Order: sequence, then structure tokens, then C-alpha cells
Amino acid sequence: MGTRRGARVSRAPGGVAQLTGHLGLLDWSWEPTVLCGLVALVVAYVLLWRRGVLRGSDDVSPWFRSARSRPVCFAAGMLVAFLALQSPIDRGGDEYLFSVHMLQHLMLMMVAPPLLLLGIAGAQSPPSGRYARVRRAWWFVTRPWVALVLFNVVMLVWHIPALYNTTLTALPVHIVEHLSFMAVGILFWWTIVEPVRSAATRLVSPLTKIAVLVVSGIPPTVLGLIFALSPAAFYDFYIHAPRLWGISPVFDQQIGGVLMLGLGNIIYFVAIVIVFVRLLGDSARDEEEAAAHLAGALRPGH
Repeated sequence: MGTRRGARVSRAPGGVAQLTGHLGLLDWSWEPTVLCGLVALVVAYVLLWRRGVLRGSDDVSPWFRSARSRPVCFAAGMLVAFLALQSPIDRGGDEYLFSVHMLQHLMLMMVAPPLLLLGIAGAQSPPSGRYARVRRAWWFVTRPWVALVLFNVVMLVWHIPALYNTTLTALPVHIVEHLSFMAVGILFWWTIVEPVRSAATRLVSPLTKIAVLVVSGIPPTVLGLIFALSPAAFYDFYIHAPRLWGISPVFDQQIGGVLMLGLGNIIYFVAIVIVFVRLLGDSARDEEEAAAHLAGALRPGH
């Protein structure tokens, strides 16, 4: 394998040659296929918004009082996906640092999907008689515990050293990895956000959502601890990668582990707090409605 783009040969102590990487703020990927995919999503969103599909009554969405918040969330989700796939984060993870690659994966699985789904919260559900098989399949894979298992199995399998190394040397495999991360991210966060509701939809209770979020945090916490505490690096690709900013492979892996268990659990915690606050809000609203109903029943003449 030749010298990688942006890498240069330097001398380590003892005169041993080693590659030193370079990563700057201008090292963007500008991959045409990724850009086309992101643009296609934006165009589809705009068309659905103009047709009124994404501007349904807020009564079907538990997240917003105003439909104007939805495009903001969608734009934020698209921005996160764009930065993860096109900014120096992409090149840094693909060529130099495991920790940067971990940050990219967290953005694709934990940040972009919930924002994108909040962007369509309250969308109109297709007529119940259409796409029956697709509806049944979607209903199954978005059941809370099924989505949780799929989410964590995909995450764990891709971190098997042999497979992980392959993703960094075979572009088609790398593309499949990123697509699978986004796909299971959408499935998992769909159960939490529940963006599309209808009379036939089985709603997930807030307590179930909290339980799913708590349990889903266990596998990445364990894996993150393994990365953070291991005295040896697991991935040959990063062991032999050019050194960036003087970070050793072991320290790089430890940073990645801290990101996985730290940032990942922060996101879960924020989601749990939001669901819990909404649970209290729903309870207070139910009590107000019950009190109003009782007051009306006690009025003279009723």
C-alpha cells in the first residue's frame, strides 16, 4: 500500500520511518453519490411539505405546538448527516483515527435519525388500505424491542475487528455499513418519536420508551468500556495508519471508547428526560381535562 493522501514520512525515535497524517478544516470529501442522496432527500421533503403531507394537524404529533418547528429539525438532521459524511470528520475517520470514525457513527445513528424523524412528526399516514404488506413489515421492525435488538446487533457486528477493517479498505462494504447505521437508527428512533400516527397505530407508552432507551444504552456502554480500558488496539487498519496529531493507536481507541459510552449515554439521557417530562405533561393535561369535566358535571342543571 502506498503513502496515503496527505501523509508524509517522518522519523520516529531511533530513526524508524513512520507516516504522519495531515487533516485540515478544508479536507472535505465532496462525494457526488452522497451529495446526490442528500439533495434527493431535501427535494422529497420540500415536495411533501408543499403537498401538505408534512403539514398535518399538530393534534397527531406529540412533539410540537407549531408545524414550523418541523423543517428546522429536518434541516438540522440533514446538516448532521452532511457533516458526518462530507466534512473532515469523514476523511479523518476513514484514513487516520478510530475515535473520529466513532464520532461519525454516533452522528449517523444517534443524532441525525431523531432529528430527521422530528422533521416529519405529524405527517399524514397513507390510507389504511394501501401498502398493506409494507405496513405489516414496518410495524414489525419498529416494535420497540425488535428495533432495539436490530439497532444494537448491527452496531456490535460492524465492530468485529475483521469486518471493521474490511469496511476501511473496501468502499462498497463501507457504504453498506453507513447505510445500515442510518437504517437501524431510523427504526430505533421511530419507536421513540412515533412521527406518523393514525387510528390504527399502536402507540408506545412513555414508560416503554424509557425502558427501551435504558436497555439500549447497555451494549454500547460495555463496548465503550472495552475500548477505553484495553491496553492494546484492536484494529490493524488504525495500528498501521499514519499518525495524526501524535495520537497513538491505543490512546485513539480509548478516546473512541469514551465517546461511545460518554456521548452515546448523554444522548440517551437527554431522550429519557424529554420523554419523562412529556409523560408528566400528559398526566397534568389529563388531570386538567378530568377536573374540567367534573366541574361541568357538578354545575346546576347538569
